[in-house]
Amino acid sequence: MKVKTLTFSVFALFFTNQAFAQQATEAKIYQNYPLGMNMLQFSYGRQSTNSTIDGDITLPNKDVDIDATIMYLRYATFFNFFNKTAGIQVVLPYVDINANFFGTKANNSGLGDMIFVIGSNIIGGKPMAFGEYLQTPKETVFAWSLATTAPTGSFSSEKLLNPSGNRWQFKPELAVSIPVSKFDIEVYAAAKFFTTNNKLPSTVLGQPASSVSQKPFYSLTFHSVYNINDKIWVSFDAAGRTGGETKKNGIAQNDSQTVLGLGGSMNYSPSVHHKIGVSFITNAAGDENSPNGSIYALKYSYVFGGGIDKTLQELKDKK
Repeated sequence: MKVKTLTFSVFALFFTNQAFAQQATEAKIYQNYPLGMNMLQFSYGRQSTNSTIDGDITLPNKDVDIDATIMYLRYATFFNFFNKTAGIQVVLPYVDINANFFGTKANNSGLGDMIFVIGSNIIGGKPMAFGEYLQTPKETVFAWSLATTAPTGSFSSEKLLNPSGNRWQFKPELAVSIPVSKFDIEVYAAAKFFTTNNKLPSTVLGQPASSVSQKPFYSLTFHSVYNINDKIWVSFDAAGRTGGETKKNGIAQNDSQTVLGLGGSMNYSPSVHHKIGVSFITNAAGDENSPNGSIYALKYSYVFGGGIDKTLQELKDKK
């Protein structure tokens, strides 16, 4: 019986391909994973755009450039939830922002908003221990997740640049992942909802902070993943979204967005415990209110628990 190699991704819904301009959840997130598996991941990303750090509010002016370095630490674990494979994760980001506003340079850095994610399979991908997982072929999975962004990061109404959005965000998502020969075809549909930020910094010196509310975004994400071998896979990624009109002090800004992002990603797993990934996405098309720019990210993941070492040793002893 052929034993497959475990690939390690989790329900990543923030500072990977998600928060940068297109809000796209990365590839292979919704495939099944063994019970008891844990993951620690570190990511380093660079974003160049004209929007807020979370990519949701655009500053539609050619004289505005925002460059950000975004790093995060993520912990994820998988467990049995009513006979379905489920996962939770916590993401802690750190942001360093450099901007040019009409020829004036500014900088700010600090902790970003924490992300809490829960999700589970709905159809397919039964809960399995690591040993059974290794010997079970992939199957179609239909799953859900809910990402909650809490306003825990650094924020000041006296600063134009802020690592935090100073508002709650909620993103429910449905996804299907279909294995076809050496490919995985994946489609995700999501909505993103926001609470009001009552301390939006004023761009005019001496004026008080404003309030900003925002209508939901609705998005579709597509991944065509090609599994080169048991250690390497590559993916073509596309993500589109629409909506997100804002109101400032109750006045509609007529800034609803429609945007399409295109990119790619690659992952290499030198061993069962380690994974290295790179990704890139850029604005390929959009209206005048859509964010511009691009993002690239480098990620390292360490996987442990779930009886991985014990199972691998038992398989080795049987040979």
